[in-house]
Amino acid sequence: MFSFRLRTTRGSGLKKDNREGHEGVWRHRVRSCLQRLWPFSQRGKNLTKASQGQDHTDQGKSSSDTQDTRKPCRHSDISSGTVVKLVNNLVPSLQKGDPSFVPAFLSTYRRFATTLQVLDLLFLRYSYFTADSEEDEQVKNTLCSFLETWIDKNPEDFCDPSDLLPLEYLKAYLSVYMPHCDLSVRVKKLLTQLEEERAKDSQAKDEEDSDLGRHTSSDLEIEWV
Repeated sequence: MFSFRLRTTRGSGLKKDNREGHEGVWRHRVRSCLQRLWPFSQRGKNLTKASQGQDHTDQGKSSSDTQDTRKPCRHSDISSGTVVKLVNNLVPSLQKGDPSFVPAFLSTYRRFATTLQVLDLLFLRYSYFTADSEEDEQVKNTLCSFLETWIDKNPEDFCDPSDLLPLEYLKAYLSVYMPHCDLSVRVKKLLTQLEEERAKDSQAKDEEDSDLGRHTSSDLEIEWV
């Protein structure tokens, strides 16, 4: 039976009072460029209801639908507060050298949350950094390390050409807070590659539909002769 060890996190320039005082900065700088990606106006509802793994509308759908990054895989009894604690412990667990927490989380989180929901909670947690803070620079490095591990271990969460929202969300966050890090460069290249792949697939489908239309038209002409 899998279990998480919950730890409380410390400030490192990210204390609760700072998060509250600078929430307006987060909303202004990030929500403006991500508004088309994620319904931020419903953030409060998403962080409570969605994080509980509610999937009432998808009970009758096929198993392929449940793999959508916007839907949890199945129901879970984990509360929204527990989900927040788990996400908030990701970076501290790496800083403390815990070798098991992150792999366990990445292998099981879809039972109670989606990729977008975890990103939303993670980016809200780390929405403010103190300038010229060595401690916060360490937090940034650790956060990048976690995100790189996530992409490497669960590439399907970010590399689906039919659903690039998680990768676009990640790119937007990194562009604001860590624009020059290696991960930001990697994400931009990956997104460009997947967009090109999606465009090719779309073009191929259009050509296939066009060919089908021509064949159908020819068949009708033959019948009228």
